[in-house]
Amino acid sequence: MEYLLVLLHVALIWMLAVATPGANVLLTINTALNYDRKIAAFSAFGVSCATLLWSFFGGSGLVILFSHFPQLFGLMKVVGGSYLLYLGMCQIYLTQKVKRLGGLTESDQMVSPSKRKVFISAFITSILNPKTGFFVVSLFSVSMPENMSVTMILAIMLTMSSITLSWHLFLATAFSHESAKSVYARISGVMDYVTGGLFTIFGIKVMTS
Repeated sequence: MEYLLVLLHVALIWMLAVATPGANVLLTINTALNYDRKIAAFSAFGVSCATLLWSFFGGSGLVILFSHFPQLFGLMKVVGGSYLLYLGMCQIYLTQKVKRLGGLTESDQMVSPSKRKVFISAFITSILNPKTGFFVVSLFSVSMPENMSVTMILAIMLTMSSITLSWHLFLATAFSHESAKSVYARISGVMDYVTGGLFTIFGIKVMTS
């Protein structure tokens, strides 16, 4: 019974954490709007795999290293924030380029990033996101019993990863729908700037938090 209560507690907390808007959610939505559901699904897989690794850090106690070595956590904030800043500046640059050229040609619109590239980008964005680390530390500090078995740690890892995957696959499906794309097409110029600006703000916030 205690085993199931722990998993239920983990699931409830992690569902709230995953649904909180942030860089991971923004990346999946942006990928779905600009490409298709299959491409966006690999963004969901990338975030889910990063969550699996983060939960391993939490379950194994490796995440405690951040409290003992604040320099390590500071380095991760700088690297993670810089990567988000890079994503934001690239988005703004591409939006300005498209505007300057008067829009994309049909051949340009057909070009999609590889599934591997989308997966890696989502994984890096999530694994270098200190916000995810904060959630993991909070989760394991309030929900976990003192002595956890390997089976429980694996169950927690799968629970957190499955919830993350389900949510991001939902986002990938919802925002790749034609109705969402038609709305996006009408305001794409503004939305692309907003997306780039949000990534930039997230990056600066991460580095200065």
